[in-house]
Amino acid sequence: MQKTSLDGYTLIEGFPGMGLVGTIAAKYIVEKLNYEYIGYVDSDIFLPVVRIHEGLPVRPARIYADKKNKVAVLISEQVISKQFTYLVAKKTADWIKEKGISELISLSGVHAADNEQKAIIYGIAANEKSKELLKQYKLMEIGEGITTGITALILLELRNSKINAISILGNVQVSADYKASAEVLKKLNEILGLNLNVEPLLEEARETEKQLLSQLQKLKDTKDNSDKFETKTPPLIT
Repeated sequence: MQKTSLDGYTLIEGFPGMGLVGTIAAKYIVEKLNYEYIGYVDSDIFLPVVRIHEGLPVRPARIYADKKNKVAVLISEQVISKQFTYLVAKKTADWIKEKGISELISLSGVHAADNEQKAIIYGIAANEKSKELLKQYKLMEIGEGITTGITALILLELRNSKINAISILGNVQVSADYKASAEVLKKLNEILGLNLNVEPLLEEARETEKQLLSQLQKLKDTKDNSDKFETKTPPLIT
């Protein structure tokens, strides 16, 4: 696979998080806009579960690009264990800096309002420079609160960098929230001019939700069984 320079690119990050917004939205972008597959993330901390697509195994964490518009997408369908969250976040932030990426837009979810406020898209900035983007893109700034997960730690790692880095968050109501994902993509359309039709996302939601939840449940079951085995395995006596 030929190496692709990402200098000056905007990176869209889609790790699993609340409502699976990042994974759902990023996956939809690369499939509907036919982004080019340019690489993958590999690690021995990944669980040994691989999705099969069109008869072939698919890497759990992949990188795609639109070279014409200098936009890349990092998508992960892999559930990262809590003890490795910081490691993955730091390595991702280091990679962003090394590749010369100029802007990061993380896609995520937050449970922040009632049903009447579902369409509001919230924003978190990594640094003072990036806070200007929240105003520019008309995102509702979360002034005080708590955010968790890989996306939160990536933003923290980029706090002292010169990279414009923000997270846009849809209001999540269910465990796999396609409505929130669609709202986030509408905002991303405004920001990047992707010309992406999000209506099919809602139409395809039921079947896609079943497949994704089934895959993530298998990952969880694998991890739970592994944890039980490690707990029950007696120590070796020599």
